[in-house]
Amino acid sequence: MRCGIALAFVLLLAPALSAEDAPALTAELEAFFAESDPGARAALGMALTARRPDSDAVADALPGVRRWAAEPRQGPVVEWKRPRVGGGEHTIYACVPETYDAARAWPVLIWLHGAVSRPVDEGGAFGIRTMLEIAQEEGFFVLSPSTQAGSEWWTPNGVEFVRGALDDLAREWRIDADRVAVTGFSDGASGCFHLLAHDPERYACFLPLMAHPGITRMIGGPCFAANVRSRPVLAFNGGADPLYPSERIKPLIDELKAAGANMEWVDLPDAGHRVTTVLPEHWPRLRAFWQAHPRAPEPERVAWETALPRSEGRHAWIEILAVDETAPSAEGAVDERLADAPGRPRLGISLNQEYVGAGLGIREVEAGTAAADAGFRAGDVILAVDGATLEGENVTTILMGALAKMTDRDGTFDIQRGEERLTLRARPRVAAVAYPPGLGYGEPSGRIVAVRGPGQRIDVTTRHVRRFKLHLTGTGLDLSKPVEVYVNGQRAFSGVATKDTGYVLQQAARAPLGPVYRAFIVVG
Repeated sequence: MRCGIALAFVLLLAPALSAEDAPALTAELEAFFAESDPGARAALGMALTARRPDSDAVADALPGVRRWAAEPRQGPVVEWKRPRVGGGEHTIYACVPETYDAARAWPVLIWLHGAVSRPVDEGGAFGIRTMLEIAQEEGFFVLSPSTQAGSEWWTPNGVEFVRGALDDLAREWRIDADRVAVTGFSDGASGCFHLLAHDPERYACFLPLMAHPGITRMIGGPCFAANVRSRPVLAFNGGADPLYPSERIKPLIDELKAAGANMEWVDLPDAGHRVTTVLPEHWPRLRAFWQAHPRAPEPERVAWETALPRSEGRHAWIEILAVDETAPSAEGAVDERLADAPGRPRLGISLNQEYVGAGLGIREVEAGTAAADAGFRAGDVILAVDGATLEGENVTTILMGALAKMTDRDGTFDIQRGEERLTLRARPRVAAVAYPPGLGYGEPSGRIVAVRGPGQRIDVTTRHVRRFKLHLTGTGLDLSKPVEVYVNGQRAFSGVATKDTGYVLQQAARAPLGPVYRAFIVVG
């Protein structure tokens, strides 16, 4: 509040920006975009706003103020750090095309790595190793951020981290904002489905490899049909994948398709849980899909639904500000919330990460679980499950895949206990999911569909939305003239949209790779 009062006082005293000050305006906007620290950028924005430049002059200047160094840091691989929510830093890796030239914009492939619950951020280098040769040969950026426990891709921290990594890349290199695709493997591929359902705005399409599309519904927040329709998806799963076999994933894919998702799903019957079972054989298909689906940054029709209007209410040019189950809704509007995904079978053990040797060491056995009832003990080593020896790089994956097949039967576990070798029988249990708090589970949601045109008219249909905001660029509208907004068939607004310099800068900082928003309308 104090900041707002101080800014208002400065605005009263500051002289209005004149036409002769255009070079100064351009210089200030350049500095605004070049600043990576949010606090410093906010201070620059306040200083600029205090000079009271015309909001249209600022909006007109924005497309021409982005600058890229003639010789930025060269690759082929560069890395940098980004602050981590809660302290510490994340590492970001990028592959820069050897032929990079700032005279044109370049496509970007974001790679989300797997195994995101590790205690340190070390996974991003995998995406670079996987895609480096292909990216250099075909000429595109690879952006591969590293994350860790607490910032998984399906958490608010993870979502913001991916956004920030892309902002960092765009600040130094000229990228094509409408050709940013997101791919990933295992947990990273599951993260693709989370971004599709919760934050798709910046991305053109999603290319998940060996994902579990239900993870976002289990622990990332409720999902809605309107959101999963927002971007095209090409997904691959393997029939021989012990962790996410195609037979288990297909019902989830079918559910997404039934909800209207624009999705192609490829079942590779003989593929296991390795990215090498997909690349490079299927890369031409992935690349063609990416090329065929550029982003439309300002579609005429936009749909969105959320149970968290404060943090997830915005998509493209619509924003849900308040949800209310008693608010008038369009006739026939129904609940399109996708069912929360069920929990996965659990044995009830935690693994000893310091154990070295054949199999998997058990650090702790939870009381009252299948493992406790079967006689597992801390210090035991699981050598084999249902006759399959736990060996190689993916022993945890083998174990989890085996547990998933035991929901209706007992499994056999070969155990080493000191000098003794024994076999235990246990049936994993699907425990009730304890949905994380604060992510919208059990909360009412609101849905909005907005269509621009014809003329100066915008038609909106809502379900359980009390208040919303329309962000306007002027495309298809004359913002100097009144705009009419009809909500569920009734006129709810008629007047000139609000223009404000601070608003223009705020929108530019929020989505520097998006269209330039010039005015807004609040209804409700």
